[in-house]
Amino acid sequence: MKRYLLLICLSILSILSIHIPVQADDNRPVLLVYDSENVYYNGSKKIDSVQRMLTADGLKIKTVMLENYRSGELSDNKYRGVVTLINWQEADLSNDSFTHDRAKFSGTKLHIGPNLQDDELEGLHAKKGMIIKQQLTLSDDGITEQIPYTNRMEYLVDVAGSDKYGVLNTQNVGNQKTLPYGVKVDSNAFLPFWNTSGLAVNCEEKLIADLFNTKTDSRPLLVINNVTPTSNLEYLDKLVDDLYRNNIPFAVSATNVEGNTNQFAYKKYMYSLRMIELKNGIIFMRVPYLYSYTGKEINAQNLKATMSERLQLMVRSGVYPTGLSTPNHWNQDAVLGKVGLKSASNVLLLPDPKTYPKVKQTDYSQEFDKAYYVMSLKDLDKAKTTVSLTKANNLNYTLPTALNIKMPRTLSELRKVEKSVSRSELNWENPAAEDNSREMNFAKMKLEYHAGTYFVNGNEQNISDTAPVQKKHKHKEYQETGLNLILSYQGKFLTVFILVTLIGFVLLIYKGRKVYWDKFKRK
Repeated sequence: MKRYLLLICLSILSILSIHIPVQADDNRPVLLVYDSENVYYNGSKKIDSVQRMLTADGLKIKTVMLENYRSGELSDNKYRGVVTLINWQEADLSNDSFTHDRAKFSGTKLHIGPNLQDDELEGLHAKKGMIIKQQLTLSDDGITEQIPYTNRMEYLVDVAGSDKYGVLNTQNVGNQKTLPYGVKVDSNAFLPFWNTSGLAVNCEEKLIADLFNTKTDSRPLLVINNVTPTSNLEYLDKLVDDLYRNNIPFAVSATNVEGNTNQFAYKKYMYSLRMIELKNGIIFMRVPYLYSYTGKEINAQNLKATMSERLQLMVRSGVYPTGLSTPNHWNQDAVLGKVGLKSASNVLLLPDPKTYPKVKQTDYSQEFDKAYYVMSLKDLDKAKTTVSLTKANNLNYTLPTALNIKMPRTLSELRKVEKSVSRSELNWENPAAEDNSREMNFAKMKLEYHAGTYFVNGNEQNISDTAPVQKKHKHKEYQETGLNLILSYQGKFLTVFILVTLIGFVLLIYKGRKVYWDKFKRK
């Protein structure tokens, strides 16, 4: 009897031991393999977009160029899925080792672009077709968008038992084709191309969410980007007041500095950020612009000190960032990512600039509690759709998505931004109504934002008690006014002097020319 009980216990333990690794497998990264950056056609923008969307789905990613793939890298115990991105169709690049390993791989597979292989078609239970030189439209949720002209595109034929994400229609008169855009069959999926904005983003988000981590519908977050101490704070205040009056929740990506923090302009900047917090807005601290480090080494120690100092300066001024705002390349860097981003539970993932310095680039990216895929509200407005994407309130985003507006620099830009936001009918995300907390941990400081309340090291902060910015002293204003008058008159005097001198030169040249020609005239 005891032997039987022992056998039963061992059996239970063996079953549990089998299931333990499966739970750990949830933390396995996804392997993203792309054939080329295709810089000439700005192909790096697509790689950046795919990386950001996978991160928004809560995934760790390892990114590898096809020619650098080594045999045996892709295996079930190391990766939960693989994404193949064909970024340069004409080159027809291949790697036999990758093709062989992917065919054996039993995890989740997504193919983006052409060059579908036989094993991939088998997993999708479909055949391959081709269309050449077509104008296409993409339809989803009752909205249709005209997309750029397509020279050549592979599509799936006879797809049975699949989930479809969006519909493509050709515009051939008398020979119109209706094709699926995104297709998922079990753990295999296909997208014929990748768009970085417009209606396609919604289809791509739905497919990726269903394929890897099922998410509920997510409302877009409105973000004011490019806010710095040198921004026109009058325009910022007016924009914030307008959003507050219209009951629109929002976030701000704000840059901080370490120098000149005792100046009146800096105190005024911090005051504007505090007013944002009081008017249902939240702050994301923008990571430093690396170009400002000219002549200074960018290493873990310097970066940690800079980030810590900037965060503490904001907290001392009554400003409590709820996360970080960062270009995507920071999350693909061993120093910038691990040192600069690890302090935040949620981030705004901005598109990469065309050029940027690389510190210690790595293949691996991090995962976050919440990472937003950021795209432009202006681009959404410009999409050629039957219903404006900014007015389609039934069009939900499956992954965390932020729609950004640039900080206006002129009064006309301010009017355009206000009009664009007021005309939109999107159901905006309201961070103050969330159940989940947003956290920032740096050095010995823990910032937390929960249900509209700010905490520092567990202590609730009352931001309405912070002192308003002090006005300048009157005597200083008089001195500055007198100096400005002197400089103003000096400038006018120099302008008049230069104009008189130029007129004198013109008269002398005219007179000299006349005297010269008189020498050759017969008398």
